Amino acid sequence: MLLRRAVLLVFVTLSWGLAQTPGTSAKPSPLDLTGHWEGFVVAQGVRLGVSLDFVQTATTTSGLFTSETQRAMDYPLASVTVNGRTLHFALGDDMVFDGDLQADAITGTFKDSDQSGTFSLHRAAEKPLPYLLREVTFSNGDVKLAGTLMSPRTPGRHPAVVLLQGSGPEVRWGTNRFIADRLARAGVVALIYDKRGSGASGGDWKTADYKDLALDALSGVALLRNEASVDPYRIGLHGHSQGGIIASEVAKLSPKSIAFIVAEDTVAGPVWEQDIYRVRNALAKNFKPAEAEAAMHLYSLFIEVALGKRPYEDLASASAAASKEPWFEWLGIPPRDSWLWSWYAKTGNVNTLENWREVRSPTLLVFGERDALVPVGESIAKIEAELEKNDVPVTALIAPAAEHNLTIHPQPGEAFFWWKTAPGIVDAVVDWILQQPARVER
Repeated sequence: MLLRRAVLLVFVTLSWGLAQTPGTSAKPSPLDLTGHWEGFVVAQGVRLGVSLDFVQTATTTSGLFTSETQRAMDYPLASVTVNGRTLHFALGDDMVFDGDLQADAITGTFKDSDQSGTFSLHRAAEKPLPYLLREVTFSNGDVKLAGTLMSPRTPGRHPAVVLLQGSGPEVRWGTNRFIADRLARAGVVALIYDKRGSGASGGDWKTADYKDLALDALSGVALLRNEASVDPYRIGLHGHSQGGIIASEVAKLSPKSIAFIVAEDTVAGPVWEQDIYRVRNALAKNFKPAEAEAAMHLYSLFIEVALGKRPYEDLASASAAASKEPWFEWLGIPPRDSWLWSWYAKTGNVNTLENWREVRSPTLLVFGERDALVPVGESIAKIEAELEKNDVPVTALIAPAAEHNLTIHPQPGEAFFWWKTAPGIVDAVVDWILQQPARVER
């Protein structure tokens, strides 16, 4: 489905005019695409508003995609092939678009593994941003990180937020860019950056532990403290999923640096326990009970081996015996030479509650009601208990009908609609941040 999992879809548009000379065949002549485009994607008669911004040179065309409905902003375009007036471009691995140009409009069709539909784009005037954008770099040891700083145009010092990434390779564009836009519009300085080993940042997240990633974030905090537009006593963190783990680690390492924390859909307790919860729910959704139980037994064995509690030979033997089962390939047990083994050994045994026990910053917890990756009520209760031991103010919000990434999707039997961000949740987060006072330690 379009823009799945906050890895968001992007469109490419190219336009031509035909210059004809007597006695010769017509040849396409490219027009400059640079500028702002707006339009819709349509599936099953339902429209999704989108916008794109392009920069075209003699040899390349690049662009950024935005869908505010799906809290995606400035996501870089993927591949594009041009053949005359016919356009073919891909988004991710399995979604393709074919379009045709007529003057200042492009129309066409798209297909992915779930559905098909149409799209339509037209040139439009771009609205100026009410804040400043600046590319920045900062370092954690030998690792150089690349980011974008968004600063309100209003004078004086402002609260500020470092936005952290979830698991896997994540860049600054998409959801974090959208949230940063809302923060900057509200008068909050926002720093977004590419996770180490992603985008323009150096290093490798696959060899990093949570402390490494927390020190990356602390380098971002240090950058903000030196900004003339930032109140150094009102710098906070915003992290989703793994980003919430990193936020708690940062606050433990440098408690006087962090004025507040927003942790969304994060893990409460040993990380490996959350992994078990995630896989069990997914198996129940995709396989029969007996198959799910057998698969869960093998996955639990994988975790024991990854944590160093059982020898690899036990897993190799059990995997060989189960290799013909319908669920075996779905589990994706990594080969012996995979990076996952060393990474899991460093992260799987981490108990995030030990971090929260050390946190002294006011905290906002946000969870989706239908989160199938973490137990919502239990997670909130455990983190609240640790914070309340030290009289740390804590607020919890549950977004109705929202999933792990705080988006709402059609349920079985419901009429189709484009999945969307949970209504009002970003505004609620921004409002809470604006209410947070400066830290007492000055």
